Amino acid sequence: MRLDLNVPLKDGVIKDATRIDAVMPTIRYIVKHSGKAILMSHLGRPDGRRDKAFSLAPVAKAISEKLGKGVALAPDCIGEEAEEEADGLSSGGVLLLENLRFHSEEEENDATFAKQLAALGEVYVNDAFGTAHRAHASTVGVPLLLASQRKQTAMGFLMEQETTTWSKVLSAKVPRYMSIGGGKLNEKLKAISTLGSVFDCVFVGGVAYNVIRAALGQQVGASIIAEKNDDTDYVDISKGLLDKNHNLILPSALVIAHSKDGKWADSKTIDSGDDVPDGYAIVDCIFSGEQLAALGSAHAVVGFGPMGIYEEGFNAGTSAILDALKGNPGCFVVFGGGDTSALLEDYPNVTVSTGGGAAITFLAKGKLEALEALKGNRGYFKKK
Repeated sequence: MRLDLNVPLKDGVIKDATRIDAVMPTIRYIVKHSGKAILMSHLGRPDGRRDKAFSLAPVAKAISEKLGKGVALAPDCIGEEAEEEADGLSSGGVLLLENLRFHSEEEENDATFAKQLAALGEVYVNDAFGTAHRAHASTVGVPLLLASQRKQTAMGFLMEQETTTWSKVLSAKVPRYMSIGGGKLNEKLKAISTLGSVFDCVFVGGVAYNVIRAALGQQVGASIIAEKNDDTDYVDISKGLLDKNHNLILPSALVIAHSKDGKWADSKTIDSGDDVPDGYAIVDCIFSGEQLAALGSAHAVVGFGPMGIYEEGFNAGTSAILDALKGNPGCFVVFGGGDTSALLEDYPNVTVSTGGGAAITFLAKGKLEALEALKGNRGYFKKK
């Protein structure tokens, strides 16, 4: 089973188990029906090297606690030891393979690596919607190989639920709105660029707003406008977005603060037309009542990431959007990605998705690499 168990960790402790909880129904189903569940996932970005900081050991422990039974962690995802663990698994047993990305071949969709993974099982289930837009060995190589061997591949319950959710967004009547926030500049600017025609208006906050603000020639102070280990000029890219996208709604006010001893201090609210002083960074984006009123007519609203640094308490911008949507009960609301899952617990009217980049790709193209790979054996099973 390919799962997305890429949960946030701090000192080896899981900070948000949303992604684990999302796939438990599929795991429980296999265990209940005496299947042998061999789970595989990535965690973080170890860049093709073994690194204890990215071990899936805490995840194995969490799944074990949720199942109420032992979950073994293989020392690797391929090789003799992994094969022995898989072969020795009893009916109803669960084995978690170690981090796929300890091998660079995973992201390269290497054929030999895919063959080694495929040798561990007889049936392939993909329940990792969050990675379904990536053509990696575990998401594309393995199912295509098994399909060529006339072995069964399928989507899990979460994957089915997610594709149904995002298909509903695409079929919703206009107007449809989108909010963009959080980090991952490349992903979020791509969303604005590719989905501008899908949505009538786009509320922009988070780091995406920082670079757009800089592109407009406004001061951003110490706000983030780049990604670590990435030389891409996102400010220049934003200038192109401004030329093409005229449906962007930018915040009317900003919460700024400066970092002191690893903590945010001296926070204050300024008008978005004012300069952000040196040493201060934008920590939240606030929209006016007039701007938020537009949400009252929406038939669908999707959100990717928070407007501010919500984990540090700067959640007024995101909460205001969600509160405004409470007044529109007929609107279908979906928030995707791991950034906002904890914040959304107080909003039962919101459908929570595990996919950020995958959802963006699905909305833009109507298909995903991993889902296309699952179609590989469809013809074989129709004939049986």
